[in-house]
Amino acid sequence: MKRILALASILWAFGVTSYGETKKIELGIIPPVQLGEKTDDVDGFRLGLIYAENNNVSGFDASLLVSKTTGEFNGFKYFGAYNQFDNGGNLKSVLGIVNNYKGDMHVKQLFNGVNIGENVTGARVASFVNYAEVMNGYDIGVANFSNEMNGLQIGIFNYAGHLNGYQIGLINYAKNSSIFPILPIFNVGK
Repeated sequence: MKRILALASILWAFGVTSYGETKKIELGIIPPVQLGEKTDDVDGFRLGLIYAENNNVSGFDASLLVSKTTGEFNGFKYFGAYNQFDNGGNLKSVLGIVNNYKGDMHVKQLFNGVNIGENVTGARVASFVNYAEVMNGYDIGVANFSNEMNGLQIGIFNYAGHLNGYQIGLINYAKNSSIFPILPIFNVGK
């Protein structure tokens, strides 16, 4: 119990001594039960136990259940049952179950469950499902979906409304394929 009180005191002290609305440390249980406000920025470390929400987040972010960033996210995300990023940024993540990002997001992701994005650049590797409106880079997962794919999809099932690149998998669909829209093993866009 003494250790928990000591940790809580240290976290509270960091929250109180932060400058303006930027916190170095955020600990969220369920808003409003968190060190800062939902509108505060975090530049350092955020830990969400049940639900944590902040504006811009930079640094290291870990959560058990839900985390939400209403501004930009720039940093490393560890775990989380549901992670929402409302305004793009630069995301490096491991072990997220569902990642939902809007806006322009640059990603380096490994071992995530479901990734959903609007305008994505980078690599999503060893995921269960990858989806993007526009993907520029590499999607390696069980199932990959993109309305516009510029790069490489590797998976059991790959779908691209417009493919500017390659697909490798059991079933590959590319609406604009230079060979045939649905092919096993390999497909290429025009």
